Amino acid sequence: MSEPAAELPSLWLLEPGPEQDVVVSSRMRLARNIDGYHFRSRFREGEALKLEQHLSGLLGEVDQGLRYVSLESITPALREVLFERHVVSHEHVAGSQPRGVAFSEDGTTSVMINEEDHLRLQVFGSGLDLESLGNKIGALDRSLSERVTYCFAPRFGYLTSCPTNTGTGLRVSVMLHLPALAFKPEEGKPIEQGIIKVHNAAQKLGLAVRGMHGESSRAEGDFYQLSNQVTLGRSPEQAVEDLQSALPQVISYERQMRDILFKDDRPRIEDIVWRAWATLTHARRMASAEALSHLSSLRLGVCLEIIDSVTIPTLHGLMVSMRPGHLQHKAGRELQPQERDVVRADLIRDTLSRDRC
Repeated sequence: MSEPAAELPSLWLLEPGPEQDVVVSSRMRLARNIDGYHFRSRFREGEALKLEQHLSGLLGEVDQGLRYVSLESITPALREVLFERHVVSHEHVAGSQPRGVAFSEDGTTSVMINEEDHLRLQVFGSGLDLESLGNKIGALDRSLSERVTYCFAPRFGYLTSCPTNTGTGLRVSVMLHLPALAFKPEEGKPIEQGIIKVHNAAQKLGLAVRGMHGESSRAEGDFYQLSNQVTLGRSPEQAVEDLQSALPQVISYERQMRDILFKDDRPRIEDIVWRAWATLTHARRMASAEALSHLSSLRLGVCLEIIDSVTIPTLHGLMVSMRPGHLQHKAGRELQPQERDVVRADLIRDTLSRDRC
């Protein structure tokens, strides 16, 4: 595989998908380690590089469409871009050992080498797309297993660096946009936020509700990640079923709450949407968290047909391109936080103006 570090995978999030008014995207991830090598935290001198070279070559045999990039060979800004596109994790970006990632041109497949485990296989899709993702990651895993021997124990399953991944090594997750369930009532109206019920229901089913970037991240912009927690003693099919059983209720509940809010508090909802539009189309400085909050409000407005001058793909594109790594990569230099706020505001204004035309 060649190493065209300047090339980036396509932004798959721009594509339409099932149930996308609530389910933004779906992801499946497998953790695997290679027999004959120490776990990453116990690598001997030179072992990380040896494993990277071995696995990067094998990935070319598995799928000629994968492009491999060594994270040590690219700029910090480009590493951040890959993270912001979910191709790599934060831990992978912050690592210090030889490591890299192979990704498909359309951005829907990535394989991290020497992240927490030797291999992290990931597949993505817009909207609710778990069945096809399961087939895709299963085929990739089987193809790799024909060329390497995984660390596996009959009693426990696939062995991983973190015990919470031992077993199937599978994490199934969906990104949800839940602005109505997370909606905060006006002062003096003691209405329980529906998102609390989602957390409680998920806990009973052994699922976790986290922020946009998974574990330890915050739910900015009312975007939440719902994923399985148990990998030991549960088959891959059961992990998918656990998530599938919870999703219809969450999707239906969010839609019902949107309808109720729009019916009972329409002036306030419309005010939030149009204030977000006004701010995004006129602001000269915009921090990332503020921008995401307003883009979330616009997304709700599009789904409720309050506003038709912007599209969901445009909003999804902005949610990625306005992040620090993308701004700095496009500028070709490091930008100070205040500079980024100015560049971000310019980008959002220009993009929304083009979309409206």
